[in-house]
Amino acid sequence: MDQFCSIPANPEITESLSPIEFDGETDSFQATYDNTRDSTSLAIVSVVATALDRAPRSLTPLQSVIETDALDKLATESAPGFGTCDNISFEYEGFTITVTSEDVIEANPIEGA
Repeated sequence: MDQFCSIPANPEITESLSPIEFDGETDSFQATYDNTRDSTSLAIVSVVATALDRAPRSLTPLQSVIETDALDKLATESAPGFGTCDNISFEYEGFTITVTSEDVIEANPIEGA
């Protein structure tokens, strides 16, 4: 891929997800979404599926690594600021996923994964 490029998000999964930005220097992916229109969980799956160039259904179920209902509730009810924290981070499909209180999802590759 180029040093920096945009990849269209899958509109079948999420309506509000921006094109997914790829940074070739860090191999990281980033996108914004509207947590009042799309669930945080589905937005994460869309970003990771795009990053891996895989079908979303081929990924490990997100609920096997994080409580998705709690994640979605925290992102919608506590935004902005997630209460006392600014970010939620966890590992999924070889990436460290970070969701910010500004509705940004970042997927950074885990070295050696």
